[in-house]
Amino acid sequence: MGSGKTTVGTLLARQLAWRFVDLDSRIEEAAHLSITEIFERLGEPVFRQMEADQLRAALGRAAEQKEGTVLALGGGTYAQPGCPDFLRAAGAPVLWLDTPLDALLARCMIMPGRPLFRDESSFRALHAQRLPSYQQADFRVDSSGAPARVVEEILRQGIVGGSPAETHLVVPKPQSSGGD
Repeated sequence: MGSGKTTVGTLLARQLAWRFVDLDSRIEEAAHLSITEIFERLGEPVFRQMEADQLRAALGRAAEQKEGTVLALGGGTYAQPGCPDFLRAAGAPVLWLDTPLDALLARCMIMPGRPLFRDESSFRALHAQRLPSYQQADFRVDSSGAPARVVEEILRQGIVGGSPAETHLVVPKPQSSGGD
């Protein structure tokens, strides 16, 4: 939440002529509920199962269609047990859009509808809890700058490569859990 994953992911996918998929949007479409409503009505365990199902489906479609895909994950997705290993086994390089904590906090203070964003203290605790997972990402790019510059840096570093049929870049959304 606040790292720029939707904006950066969309721009990157457009630059590469790949498909952009936001995992949270897929979950909302499948559930016919917002992420906040899923958390409130069904609880986090149900959300996590839906998230895992949609992640498998999105990667499966990308592989089946042999299409390059930039897939934006909720920050909680990559922090789930086994997710980093699952993505590695699927051949999906993971890019962490890393933004200084204070910048994330400032951005998120004005973003409504985040089920796990309550206050600064809980936000910092969630960040600390998830940081070890984020650090497992295959690549890290500072996303505190302008989105176009972040995309330029991703391309400059050669993070994406190979044919679209072989590459599915996954961009986790730090600080989030299902819609955050």
